Amino acid sequence: MPVIKLTISREMQSMRRDFEQMMDELFRIPQHPLVSGMAWVPAMDIYEDKTFLYVVAEIAGVDAGSLKLSMDGQLLRIAGVRKPPVATNSKRFFQMEVEYGPFERIVRLPLVVESETADARLENGLLLVRLPKKKARKVTIEVK
Repeated sequence: MPVIKLTISREMQSMRRDFEQMMDELFRIPQHPLVSGMAWVPAMDIYEDKTFLYVVAEIAGVDAGSLKLSMDGQLLRIAGVRKPPVATNSKRFFQMEVEYGPFERIVRLPLVVESETADARLENGLLLVRLPKKKARKVTIEVK
């Protein structure tokens, strides 16, 4: 009887890895950063209107002076530190869910933007970054 060797294509393997990674993130049990050794990650929204791309990050309790924003191509990096409102070394905690410490979030923007004229403001615990969309240029390509 002939043996038939089955192979899974690279695309299927890649899809499987992506799916497993997505499921790991979906069902990940959150841990406090002091226990896990990891920094906290703020939640984000990214949306657009006709002229701007908006990025909103939920960073309540972060001082504006500790925030650092930078752009590298289509990558937006937001970093900062959230400090506890009171010294925690002499306190006895019964519950501790709010995460403190440094954070960094890097997102790939879905559109090309004019990063030189971007602006950001911190309001009611939300960081709002407004990035003007880059105007599409019409280019004619000559066929030789």
